[in-house]
Amino acid sequence: MRTKNLFRIIVVLFAVCLLIWAGLRWNESAKEKRHARQVETIMERLSVREKVAQLIILTISREPDDETVAQEDSLIRDYGVGGLIIMRGPVRPFIERVNHLQSLASLPLLVATDAEWGAAMRFAEYLPYPRQRILGRLEGRSGRKLIYEMGRNVGRELRDLGIYVNYAPVADACPDPYDKSDGQRSFGSDPKMVGDYATAYMKGMQDEGIYACGKHYPGHGSTTVDSHFEMPVVLFDRARLDSVELAPFQTLIDNGVDMMMVAHMSIPAIDPTGVPMSISAPCMNELLREEQGFRGVVITDAVGMQGVAAGRTPLEVNTSVYRAGSDMILMPDDIALTIEAITDSVTTGVWPLEELDTKVRRVLTLKARAGFFDKGFDPQVRDLDTKISDARRRDSLLQARIDRALARSSKPYIEPVGGDRTLVLDKAGK
Repeated sequence: MRTKNLFRIIVVLFAVCLLIWAGLRWNESAKEKRHARQVETIMERLSVREKVAQLIILTISREPDDETVAQEDSLIRDYGVGGLIIMRGPVRPFIERVNHLQSLASLPLLVATDAEWGAAMRFAEYLPYPRQRILGRLEGRSGRKLIYEMGRNVGRELRDLGIYVNYAPVADACPDPYDKSDGQRSFGSDPKMVGDYATAYMKGMQDEGIYACGKHYPGHGSTTVDSHFEMPVVLFDRARLDSVELAPFQTLIDNGVDMMMVAHMSIPAIDPTGVPMSISAPCMNELLREEQGFRGVVITDAVGMQGVAAGRTPLEVNTSVYRAGSDMILMPDDIALTIEAITDSVTTGVWPLEELDTKVRRVLTLKARAGFFDKGFDPQVRDLDTKISDARRRDSLLQARIDRALARSSKPYIEPVGGDRTLVLDKAGK
């Protein structure tokens, strides 16, 4: 009798779990259908020029003069630029500026920033988490859980600021010892560990409604050249790329990363022409989309960086990025000229409208999933002081736990070649 009752209980529990799972799946499917309807409704009313403008991420100036303010206002109000990126500076002027630009936009703006170790990477008002190289010293499941919780805290920081895209996590596997000034931004040298830790950070942000972006695809960790100033060339064969550079990004893709940022670096094993990956159709389409199965939004690193901009006009860079397969154009110059040029190429049939529509649908889907098109959505940020103080309280508590875990870690701290040039130890002190 006791065995029969236990069996019945197990059957009932299984049935309940099955019903809950089916309900969640149905709810998710209903959301996807609603978002698809919202996107199609908007697509029907956008002109070709307005569609192109949705692909642009505008840099808003830290201390704009009157002329710059007028230009930025016009790009939002008259052209319909779709997104913004916030750089480093005091948070209040930036948020006030974003609030103003949101008020001019016909569609809510997708606001992004780089917050690899939290909002403090851009805003001094927030508490900085340890850099990724230090976080890589955390161990095992408990370490991944702490990184996941950090992702959630960072996600809340950004969401409170009306920022829905974090250009993080970095998924570059960087050798030990590393010979590069930004090696602090990598979780480490082991591709599996990098993929697992980057995924934990990503999932934390996603659970707070923030879109994560893997970077710098297809793997910038082993370069010693800074692509801000010139183009790195990586001469590894495909076997090495598959096992080291590409592996962490595949982990992110398999776990549902929202965006991927493609680097300005040449890898002849992927594209023998030697062009930067950011303007390489074999990289973005054949490798990232077809081989690795990425279905999200592709964006390149900032298009003004010399790794791609050297020897090319801004218009050449912007249109090359578009044609190679990028869905969004990050921090371009000559924005109005670029919008007109792509619009002309599409309306005259030189470039297919279907290609443009596919890109725009991906971008608008991000906005729909964030609730931008729901009734009552308000992009304006308010109560900034309260939000900052709440974030500092949350972050200080989690940072204390991370400190303790780092103090117990048996993993060694790996210094770069030639000593520690730029790494701020932050918390561990080791």
